Amino acid sequence: MSTEKNLPGWIGAYKIREVIGSGATGHVYLAEDPSLNRNVAVKILKSKFKYDNELRQRFLREAQAMAKLSHPAVVSVYTVGDEEGVPYLVMEYMKELDLLSVIDTSETGRLQVSKALPIFIDVCQGLETALDNNIIHRDIKPANIFLAGKNRAKIGDFGLASVLELESNLTADGVIIGTPDYIAPEIISGEKPDMRSDIYSLGCSLFHALKGYPPFREENEDISAGEVLGRQLNSEPPPLKGKDFSRSLTKIVAQMLNKNPDKRPDYATIIKRLKKSLDSDTITINIPRLSSISHKSSEKTDASNNNDEEYNDILPFPATYLILFGLFFSTLILFLGIYFLN
Repeated sequence: MSTEKNLPGWIGAYKIREVIGSGATGHVYLAEDPSLNRNVAVKILKSKFKYDNELRQRFLREAQAMAKLSHPAVVSVYTVGDEEGVPYLVMEYMKELDLLSVIDTSETGRLQVSKALPIFIDVCQGLETALDNNIIHRDIKPANIFLAGKNRAKIGDFGLASVLELESNLTADGVIIGTPDYIAPEIISGEKPDMRSDIYSLGCSLFHALKGYPPFREENEDISAGEVLGRQLNSEPPPLKGKDFSRSLTKIVAQMLNKNPDKRPDYATIIKRLKKSLDSDTITINIPRLSSISHKSSEKTDASNNNDEEYNDILPFPATYLILFGLFFSTLILFLGIYFLN
């Protein structure tokens, strides 16, 4: 194999075209699969880690985790190989940008609700399938979400993925693995991650997509990773505020970012709420519940942690119904006026 300063001609049976990504431990190349006449992505460890058994195991674990999953919202793994003692995996090539790049290059620096929510519905469905296979991701962030067409997405990079039924010795106790802007507070505290930790990271990512910056970092704020971790651990997440955001959407994001893992919603609830928020044929009318009128003095009962189905502060009415109601009452008044005048 060629040195890493130069573009390798071939990795296994795959002809390398260009570098499409590079990290601390490996490279990702755009390659051609001559046997099937298609483009693929080839991810390979850097050769200096050839004898790092822990990294090799983690790399192979990523391939095994992704290969178990078959879902339109999960990047597919085609095969795993070995090039001069260095493992590589061959994946579906995502020619579109990752979500972080899309956010950073958008005109407003953030995504519109109508564009962001279908992306996160896809990601939720992919992660739900992973959970059905006893796999959690552990590093959900916009950079690991790839656009796969108009407002569609795939979740990739299961490099930190954990198979729930297996005890892994790949990460030493007390070592925090993840990205500070999206890592769940319980992981910072040293607890074992689970699907609820993924939901927290997903909430941070959704907040970032909608606002243009992560929840524990002000817009254009340059602070250290340690400061971000401290805020994740000790500060309450800011509410998702903005005229574009319904209270229903604000509610579900707040629930995803709850510091108590037990009070975060599951994927099915998140998907249902995001789909409801996408309904463009409705308008929203804020109607106070009778209970809030008669029991104002007994509020603050941690309602934000109740089941999302109980959140009825916003009642959607199709605009057509409002027009029909208006016509009905106008006609009724007209007939009553004619009746009394006669």
